[in-house]
Amino acid sequence: MSNPILSWRRVRALCVKETRQIVRDPSSWLIAVVIPLLLLFIFGYGINLDSSKLRVGILLEQRSEAALDFTHTMNRFALHRRHHQR
Repeated sequence: MSNPILSWRRVRALCVKETRQIVRDPSSWLIAVVIPLLLLFIFGYGINLDSSKLRVGILLEQRSEAALDFTHTMNRFALHRRHHQR
């Protein structure tokens, strides 16, 4: 590459330098390897696309006919509690 600002030799040298530094310093292992793997596990377990048990709450500020019709359409789902008054 003719551009001296970004050359593949410089990028490779930087990667080699950073890899050596991570291998030498034990605390860098924690930051570079352990924490990302831990976060990957936590977010992978926490983000579940199975939405069979999804809790939804509806608060009616006004008892208009459109709002009541909307809440009555929720009868298709399993509702645990229904509060009619505050």
